[in-house]
Amino acid sequence: MLYPWHQTQWQNTRRLIDSGQLPHALLLFGNSGLGKADFAHELAAAVLCQQPDAERRACGHCASCQLLSAGTHPDLYSLKPVEKKNTTSKKPALRIRIEDIRSLCDSLNQTSQFSGYRVAIIDQAEQMTLEAANSLLKTLEEPGAQVLILLVSSRPNRLPVTIRSRCQRLRFAMPDEQTALTWLQQNIEKGAETSAEALQQALKYAHGSPLGALKQMEESESYQLIAEAMTAGMSGRDALAYATKLAQLDKVQTLEVMQTWLSDLSRLSSCGADAEITNSRYRHQLQARAEKVNRQRLFRFYDQLNFNLSHSAIAVNEQLLWENLLLSWEQL
Repeated sequence: MLYPWHQTQWQNTRRLIDSGQLPHALLLFGNSGLGKADFAHELAAAVLCQQPDAERRACGHCASCQLLSAGTHPDLYSLKPVEKKNTTSKKPALRIRIEDIRSLCDSLNQTSQFSGYRVAIIDQAEQMTLEAANSLLKTLEEPGAQVLILLVSSRPNRLPVTIRSRCQRLRFAMPDEQTALTWLQQNIEKGAETSAEALQQALKYAHGSPLGALKQMEESESYQLIAEAMTAGMSGRDALAYATKLAQLDKVQTLEVMQTWLSDLSRLSSCGADAEITNSRYRHQLQARAEKVNRQRLFRFYDQLNFNLSHSAIAVNEQLLWENLLLSWEQL
């Protein structure tokens, strides 16, 4: 699927195909919630299609397209982070491991079933282990004829430089606010809050990413729970009592939402009560805390959140994680 904000990227890719200069490896990068993986599948369908249209889009009718629709095309390979086999953890770390990459590379070395491209899509490529990334290097250096490897990443800086240097980069930028709001209005579920304020708030939480905003609106209960945890101490409640509930949520998402609260507090402390913030519904509570915040502790909390985000793939006792973070928040 291509979204309205994909037009520039598609035209650039189409020119590469038309000129015969499509590289063997593309790194699709940009903030989460922009549909990069959907673009990767659209591009894979285009190069595998036997009768693409004038825009180089897949026809949807040929034998290749029918296999793609059924998810059984023999020349398309997809990888994404998965849990380790036979794990006993309740919330196991999701990674792309060396055995997955080796199997993928072996498949790419086989002859194409349709005498055309062999395409690999590696979603969340930054979740490759170092061993997996090193195993991919040889294929990136010597990919063979008509091999296309699409790496999709929202955090490309976490990929080894040896991987990044062997890929042509395709950046996905945020759409303008009106484009994002129009798309959200057209795609939101019936019965959901569709006021301009609700849509703009969702976009703020998603840092401008339309798909992220749509997900936020569908998971509004989770965001409300985080808000209750972050305002508990201000309301005379025990913030640590929310640790168990937070442990049931997505760790990365919760850490990123916490970052918005810390960023708001920092802005109000530095720029005053009229500063633009993400959690505007809680401006009064945040402003009261900003007036007495300890700057040194605030910066330490930034480091604490960033550390946990950069090590989010490591399995930890999340009950203790959220207790520590909530305690740090309350002590600002």
